[in-house]
Formats: sequence, structure tokens, C-alpha cells
Amino acid sequence: MKKYLAPWSMIFILILLVLTGCGNEEKVASSNNTNEEEQEQQEKEQVKETRTVEHLYGKAEVPMNPEKVILLSHVSWEGSLVAVGVKPYAVMAYDNEFPPHLTEELKGVTALPYADEINSEEIVKLNPDLLIISDRYKPLYDQLSGTIPTVVVEVGGDWKEDHLKVAEAVGKIEEGKKVIEDLEKKAEEIGNRIRDKVGTETFMAVSINKKDIRVYGRTNHATNYLLFEDLGLTPAENIPEDFGENISIEGLVKYNPDHIIDVTYFNSGEFYDSVTQGEVWNSLEAVKNGNVHTLSTTWGFWDPIEREKGLKEIEKLLIGE
Repeated sequence: MKKYLAPWSMIFILILLVLTGCGNEEKVASSNNTNEEEQEQQEKEQVKETRTVEHLYGKAEVPMNPEKVILLSHVSWEGSLVAVGVKPYAVMAYDNEFPPHLTEELKGVTALPYADEINSEEIVKLNPDLLIISDRYKPLYDQLSGTIPTVVVEVGGDWKEDHLKVAEAVGKIEEGKKVIEDLEKKAEEIGNRIRDKVGTETFMAVSINKKDIRVYGRTNHATNYLLFEDLGLTPAENIPEDFGENISIEGLVKYNPDHIIDVTYFNSGEFYDSVTQGEVWNSLEAVKNGNVHTLSTTWGFWDPIEREKGLKEIEKLLIGE
């Protein structure tokens, strides 16, 4: 005899199946919600994860791995960023042009107009997660440091200190140290080769500006350290002990180096011609002997990329290799 389930029993089973299904759906939904909440919480924690960087004006809580870095400085610290593997989002540019030694490295980077005063609203619009600025932009720091992580670096005499602070700001301090170590080795090797050729012949670096002549000194400037510390060249008599001085054409008479390193940025113009075609300039021993070495790397050697290129260029100019 066949047995049949009573209608009410089938209804009961159907109800159980429906309830079980709903329970499973609720569990899945709950599980999905939990996963989403955990993911969102992880993302928030990643966003909030910071580290403390001490700088010229205090301390800043900066992102562990900043992705949108803006750098504002009249010296080329962007080269320090590139050297440690960080491409900035935006940097300042003269006439919309980046430093010539960083043209390739900064392709695609936003060019900001060079100015002594920066409009804070324009920076806010770019929405950076880290701002690195030189000490000349104190007003900008006062306006933005409360909302944008900002590290202020003093433009000092020792380029290494500046480089390491920029590297530290983006969490690359060890990489920054390695860059310096490698560069010091190259400088020592190149310096040895140059000194073997020139001996104790004396050197002076100059830059002919629009209205005067900058004579670089022995210390407290990245260019000075490149010549007299990294390369170990012999400084000319009477050049300043400190970072340098600006002089007139007539002021050149007290200097008479064996070699002149010309780091003039614009090698043309009325004043430039009046200097290089004038009697005082052409009476110098370095000029008469054809020992004026004009460099194409002329941004002051504040970053490791320019320093390396400058070292190689000076070597080629002095010993032809």
C-alpha cells in the first residue's frame, strides 16, 4: 500500500525550505557585509597610517607611502625624489621648463609657475597627500600645514642634508643614503683622474648674471663642495671662504685662477657679452690659456642626478674622457 504525505506535512516542509533558504541568504549577505566592512576598515587604516617627520618648522604626520607629492623649491630637489624612485606629481618650472638635467625624468609631471609667492588655493586644488617646500615659502606653510602634510627643508650649504630630508619625507631615507654613498665613490674616482692631469692648478667657479658676476667660494654651497670637496681641486687664491660673492666686471682683477668653471645659466645677453669680450676677462690667465670650461649643468648641483652629470661633464672637459 502506498503512503501519502498529508497536505499539511508538505506545507510544513515547504515552509522549512523557505526559512532555510532565507537563513542562508541572510548569512551570505551578512558575510558579504562583514567582508565589505573589513575591507573598508582596512582601507581607512591604510589611509590613516602615517609616520612622523621632523623638519625645519616642527613635525609633520605624513603618509607612509605618499602617492601625490608636490615639491616647491628654487633648487632642484625633485632630482632627489627621482633618485630614490619617487616621481613627483607637480614641481615648479622656469617658463614652463624643467631643469635641463631632469627633462626626461620629469616627463608627465605637472609644471607649476616659478614664483616667490605661491597661491595656496592653487595647491589645494591639486589635492596632494604630501607637500615638500623650501624655507622661503613660510607663508604657504602657515596656510596649508594644518590640512596638508607639509615638510619644510632649509636650503643649506650641505646638499646631502637637504637630499636626505627630502628622501625621508617620502619614506626613502635608506635609499637616499645609498645614493650619496654611490655618488661619493664616483666623485672620488673622477677626482683622482682629474688631479692626475691638473695637479695643483687652481680653480674658480663663476656665473655671469644679468647685471653682475657671481664668484663661488670654498664652502656652504653645493657647487663649492662639488669642486673642492668631492673632486678635491685646489681653490684659487682670494676666492671667498664662504658660499661666494657678487662682483662687478672690475672686481675680477683680484682673481687669477688657472681654470674657470663657468656655470652661467644664460650664455648670452648684453652684460654677458660685455664681460666675456671685455679687457678684464680676457686678461685672466685661464682665459688666455683656453681654460674656461663652460658647463651645461648649471642648476647649482643641489641634487644627486645633476651632481653625477656634472662630475662626468667636468671630467670630459678637463681630461677629454
